[in-house]
Amino acid sequence: MIAAALLLALPLAAATAPEELDLLASSLRPEGLAELTGNIGPLSQQPLFEVEAELDPGTARIDGKLRLVYRNRENLKLAQLVLRLYPQAARGTSLKADEVRIDGVKVAVRAHGSVLEVPVALAPGATVVLTLAFHGRLRRLRKGDDDPLAAAAGMLAQLAPGLSAGRAGNNDYGTFAASAKGAVLVDWYPQLAARARGQWDKLEPGPLGDAGHADPSSAVVALTVPKGWHVSGAGSALGQHASGTLKETATFAAAGFRGALGMSASPLASELVDDSGPVQLRASSLHGEAGARELLDCARTALKSLEPRFGPYPWKSLALAEAPLTGGAGGVEMPGLALLSQSLSPRAQNSFVPPGMFEFTCFHEVAHQFWQGVVGSDPRRSPWVDEALAQWSAVFATELSRGGGDAGRAAAAEVESKFVAMNYQGMRLASVPDGTAARAADQFSSPLAYAGLVYGKAPLFFARARELMGDTRFLKALREYRRRWAFREAGSESFLEAAQWADPEQRQELIALDRRWLRERHGDEDIPLPDALALVESLGGGAASATQLRNALRAIEKLIQAEPAVAEPDTDDDAPAQAPE
Repeated sequence: MIAAALLLALPLAAATAPEELDLLASSLRPEGLAELTGNIGPLSQQPLFEVEAELDPGTARIDGKLRLVYRNRENLKLAQLVLRLYPQAARGTSLKADEVRIDGVKVAVRAHGSVLEVPVALAPGATVVLTLAFHGRLRRLRKGDDDPLAAAAGMLAQLAPGLSAGRAGNNDYGTFAASAKGAVLVDWYPQLAARARGQWDKLEPGPLGDAGHADPSSAVVALTVPKGWHVSGAGSALGQHASGTLKETATFAAAGFRGALGMSASPLASELVDDSGPVQLRASSLHGEAGARELLDCARTALKSLEPRFGPYPWKSLALAEAPLTGGAGGVEMPGLALLSQSLSPRAQNSFVPPGMFEFTCFHEVAHQFWQGVVGSDPRRSPWVDEALAQWSAVFATELSRGGGDAGRAAAAEVESKFVAMNYQGMRLASVPDGTAARAADQFSSPLAYAGLVYGKAPLFFARARELMGDTRFLKALREYRRRWAFREAGSESFLEAAQWADPEQRQELIALDRRWLRERHGDEDIPLPDALALVESLGGGAASATQLRNALRAIEKLIQAEPAVAEPDTDDDAPAQAPE
């Protein structure tokens, strides 16, 4: 095992040590390593982060050191490296860096918002070593904050993921937060900004959608926590060991991951590990071993259903963890780690959770391992690209998990109605107008519009494309989409191009489908509103569901009062997304 403390003590060097490259390569399955190196180059040329940090839950702080080995793989000289400190953009949190050095020499940096600009003079093919110290202030959750379903608004947000995002200028969902139940660390240490067309992405996160935007890199991370706390993390788990008498340190390593390696730590979690398959599955639950078993079963089912159709999951391990998420978030995706709200667990016995929501959310987050983890996309400029495909994939996994055939199709139709179409229908019931789904996150008029169009309408484009193409050609298109864009960043028309390649005889029909579902306004024709009885039945039927419906409608009313609906802006849907600054 190579500990991060040792890595940070290594002398500055222009090359990564062979034993470290072997460690990083071992985090990938052979197919994944071949795909990664074939599409973006050898591991020795990719950015490498080495992080050593300590979490203090009592003060809700994290402090650490970071070492970045960066090689200029472009044909132009770089005058700066740009890092992102995403917690700076969320209310109630912060992440700051100091003692920034390039090849051992302290440099003056420019910080603004979540952007940290570091001056360099880096010729093509040259390598630098950046080191810094970082200090984070986590959001401290109070009692009740970590129960997103305690109120009707939370229940509504579970039906429409993203609905609560940004209502108070804070869309972190408790992903950089600490409480008595544990801590969640997403985008928790400085990371490289994404690079596109020779420019760094300096666009600040907005009130809607995901914040993090990064290219693949490698990382070895050691996190120290109080004794008795268990750490679940992305990447290969290298062990958790005592660090003195009152602390423990957990170490993880990964190659080909976008952004910071996600972590969840808790003094209450129970973990189970399944080494029976080609992918090690790790599950951490706040509801004991039974809860962890349910997470394992769900992840195993999702991978068994999706891998034969989408291609192999590239890494050797996948972790799932229950966490005290806030703001109505049902789950949060990161490469190698899927977080699910503790309130969704069947063990939580939460009357606000519709039947099937736990499984659907789990399938959605595992699908993100393919559509966000492997095939990247820009969450600010084209958020629908990964979210809509992950949403459709969760419906597809439901169908496959029921054995396909009539039973599978019936189960898929049910969850499509409850957890996909209802996002759009809830939006329309709240008098928010239809709009185009293929737009930047900042161009949506409200959280209701974002949820209804990105999670409700856009996923049905893939369902209609499958109907048009048939399973053989449609799945051929998905595999080609993955082949072209694995460990790269797909754009707004990348799937359409792969679909036209797979089914050239229906090029025009596919263009028309893409335009109708993603770039025009036909939602009311294509997704008719159900009557009240159908809504009640979709929530499980019976008196309890009727109460859920009433609470959901009240939550919609509160949302409208707090955030009046505005007309969808007219946009040039064919215009390219805004380029990075």
